[in-house]
Amino acid sequence: MLRNLLIGKEDGMTSTHDTGMTDQLDRQMPDMGWKGLALLGVVMLTGGLLAFLNPFAASLAAEAVAGAAFLIAGAMQLGFAVRDGTGTRGDRWLSGALGTVLILFAVSLVLSPLAGLVTLTALVALFFTVMGALRVALAWHMRPARGWGWLMAGGAMSLVLAALIVLSLPGGALGLLGLFLGIDLTVGGAVTLGLAWHRKSQG
Repeated sequence: MLRNLLIGKEDGMTSTHDTGMTDQLDRQMPDMGWKGLALLGVVMLTGGLLAFLNPFAASLAAEAVAGAAFLIAGAMQLGFAVRDGTGTRGDRWLSGALGTVLILFAVSLVLSPLAGLVTLTALVALFFTVMGALRVALAWHMRPARGWGWLMAGGAMSLVLAALIVLSLPGGALGLLGLFLGIDLTVGGAVTLGLAWHRKSQG
């Protein structure tokens, strides 16, 4: 009897915790109703499937989005350098130089998309390397606390993934970003459909 009560209490705490996490995710999603969320989830899943079927085209699409982001960031940085009257002249020149570099990089992605794919893929590998090294260092620092092994394993997986990306260059760059985009859209679509089902069940 006592065991059943304890198990029931534990299950209730787990259920309450899971429900709280779901409600928190639900509040972060746009208020479009469960049907709108379901439609968005289906669109994301469809986009993920198309990315898996044609990773090269998906890589070019991801490159175009990245180029647009770099162009907007560079233009904003240049505008800040021109309008900023509080900083020193050296700070304004440095800010302007950063904006110019971002714009030139965006233009280079458009003018040379294949070389841009290699560059962006190398940046992704660098990102995984930095994140993996930070996770390994953090796990080593926090041992023997509970969970440090999982953090260490996650960091090691990031480092292995970075090494695989580097070894696949330059040929692997043609479809690697598209595969990452497909994974992101698929996971995001599944989560969005789950939240749509949650909103429907909550009325």
